[in-house]
Amino acid sequence: MHKTKILILGSLAFDYIMGFKESFINAVSIDHDKEEYQSTVTADSRHQFFGGTAGNIAYNLGLLNIANTSLFGSVGNDFERLGYKDHIKKFKNIELLVDEHEDLFTAACYIVNDIKANQMIIFHGGALDKGKDIDLRVKISNPEEYVYAINSTQSIDAMTNFADQLSDLKIPTIFDPGQVTPLFRKQTLLDILKKSEILIGNNYEINKIKEKSELSEEDILKFVRAIILTKGSEGSEFIYKDISNKTFKISIPIAIPKEVKDTTGAGDGYRAGLLTGLILNMTLLDSCRLGAIIGSFVVETKGAQTQVFNLEQVRKRFYTTFGYTPNELEGI
Repeated sequence: MHKTKILILGSLAFDYIMGFKESFINAVSIDHDKEEYQSTVTADSRHQFFGGTAGNIAYNLGLLNIANTSLFGSVGNDFERLGYKDHIKKFKNIELLVDEHEDLFTAACYIVNDIKANQMIIFHGGALDKGKDIDLRVKISNPEEYVYAINSTQSIDAMTNFADQLSDLKIPTIFDPGQVTPLFRKQTLLDILKKSEILIGNNYEINKIKEKSELSEEDILKFVRAIILTKGSEGSEFIYKDISNKTFKISIPIAIPKEVKDTTGAGDGYRAGLLTGLILNMTLLDSCRLGAIIGSFVVETKGAQTQVFNLEQVRKRFYTTFGYTPNELEGI
């Protein structure tokens, strides 16, 4: 059977971005001896964005309109009321398969930026914490149709359960632990790596995985097909072993955006490009390059799900950046 689907796991959240025209240092009072803290921050601006790793990845897959995508997750009573449901359902290639919990709120991240670009962040998991109760083996009746799943950032329990379930369903998996990487125990990391085909993360996350697992890159590559290291403005790196067991590292530059307004969600755009390349049967290297292209569109607007692009723009930027266009991208 020809595999035609992508499975997305991770967080769905609202991002609230606020601005503070002063320095936090002048707004905070701390008495370490009495263990007393007081802070009053009056935000002068506030913007609500749709976010979360799973939502950001799915949004870009929706714009590309190539992969049939199944988006799983746990959301609260505000998911539909605040427009997130309709925002995702406008894409005909995305199947929204979320559990809605009427007694909880959808996860939310509150971020305040001061005049010196310092950040104050408060995160509320809400319904996201219920992700650990989802059983994909019950929900998915056609696992053979999925070319890849991505197990992205949410609770450790949920990611661990999903790794087991995806292994049982025989769906190849990209492991994307993200910000919660430091919370994994050694044995849990080892178990998930053994059940994954690709590991993706930034410098800090990959180094933390090596530290906690006590494995080198070469050791990790005994379990996974490749390591993809994202490095922000420095591009990314594709690390793999050939059939003679020799390790190779290929640097992938960023694609130059028209302008940079906000880097939030660029990594999730990269992941959407990677998954699209895989479903088109592109090489893993070309899939990473496609990831770099999609990430470059994300940074051109504020918010991780506000950019708009089409396939022709993707082809043009790919050619401009790498000097060729993969055959798989032509004629779609």
